Amino acid sequence: MKKKFGRFRVLILLVIVFISTTQLKAQNLTIDVNEAGKGPSPGMIMITNSSAIGDKKAKGLTYEDVEGTPFWNEHWNSALLYFKSGTIYTLPKAKLNLYTTEVHYENEKGVELVAETILIDKIVFLNSKDATKVLAAFAVLPDYIDNKPAGFFRVFNDGAYQLILLQKNLVKVSPFDPLTGKNITSFFTKYYYGIYNNGKTIPLKALDRNSILSVIPFNASVEPWIKNTKNKLKSEEDIIALLKYYNSIVAVK
Repeated sequence: MKKKFGRFRVLILLVIVFISTTQLKAQNLTIDVNEAGKGPSPGMIMITNSSAIGDKKAKGLTYEDVEGTPFWNEHWNSALLYFKSGTIYTLPKAKLNLYTTEVHYENEKGVELVAETILIDKIVFLNSKDATKVLAAFAVLPDYIDNKPAGFFRVFNDGAYQLILLQKNLVKVSPFDPLTGKNITSFFTKYYYGIYNNGKTIPLKALDRNSILSVIPFNASVEPWIKNTKNKLKSEEDIIALLKYYNSIVAVK
């Protein structure tokens, strides 16, 4: 009886350690935007069994009656697909559907399939001309806009404070047009920017000076840097430049 109880205590301890480790891992985005595309490593494997990442057939892909596109990028790109389990798959052809919040890919037989979003940690698309360069990186985080468990957030920079974007491709139907004799159905996009820090997403009201400076802790050197660099803080590039400088200060402390 004592042996059984001892084993039970060990099992409980292992479960607690596992849960604690998982929670700690979730606190930080582990996407290194600059390093992610430096080619395959021993941990990366090509897809030989598509059922391992979800092999349900992609549905509604024609969208013949809908103008525009549901995808982040209409073109197929190679990608590294990171799973919460720690496994990394290389996908020769992949797309990100921002309407259904799914990763589409082609298997070894050229059949278009969809991966299980709930299993994914992040996806890194690689440059079609140079696979050592990152085209774009997306992390799977809770969708705070629609209160859903998962959304693909684009990650723009490394460091303690990261600019992220939740892009939603939605469908709208225009009023009936008597000239064409039909309603026009089309995709439109909404953009939600935020700052990711220490496991939390802080929404940005806008991409502007007041919004970004209100969500990062005060540092006396920031204002002089903005002035010296003539940074207007009105675009993605401006915000990324500021965060890279700010993160370099944080890293020194």
